[in-house]
Amino acid sequence: MAPGTSDGKAWTRWLLGVFLTACVLVTVGCVWWGVVEMRRSFDRPETDYDRAERLAGLHYKQHPGKGRYYIPTAAALSRAADGSPVAYLHFGIAGGDSANIDDFLHTYDLPRPGSVAPLPQDLRAALSGDEPAEGLLLPVGQAGRQIFVVMRPCDVEGAGDVYVRATGR
Repeated sequence: MAPGTSDGKAWTRWLLGVFLTACVLVTVGCVWWGVVEMRRSFDRPETDYDRAERLAGLHYKQHPGKGRYYIPTAAALSRAADGSPVAYLHFGIAGGDSANIDDFLHTYDLPRPGSVAPLPQDLRAALSGDEPAEGLLLPVGQAGRQIFVVMRPCDVEGAGDVYVRATGR
């Protein structure tokens, strides 16, 4: 073949170049997709549990630097008659040395429980329905928030339940 004429090798080189370019583009696309999905998994969408915890002032992002937090065993979010949101939370605390009522109160900078008071009827209805009739009410620390502590009669020290009713805008 004379110089400047088309041969099979030039066609093969062009095809190989197109293939390698396509491979690079697919690889870059896969890496981009992986990064986007990984970021999405770290920034999970906010749930009703999160919104209820935020309204009650007990979300882990509202207490930075504590190193540990409690996850509610039940949460419900609804609206009052005037349209304001109402959060209901229940924390079941197993007790023992590491997870107990005192640690819960310390983690969220809450005061010691005060006198016995009845749990609000809407709180009892919003959660599973087997909540106790009364508990130790914490002194008011945040407007619109009621926190009740119910100690469990068992062999494990510090075991109990914390019920929260919070309203807000």
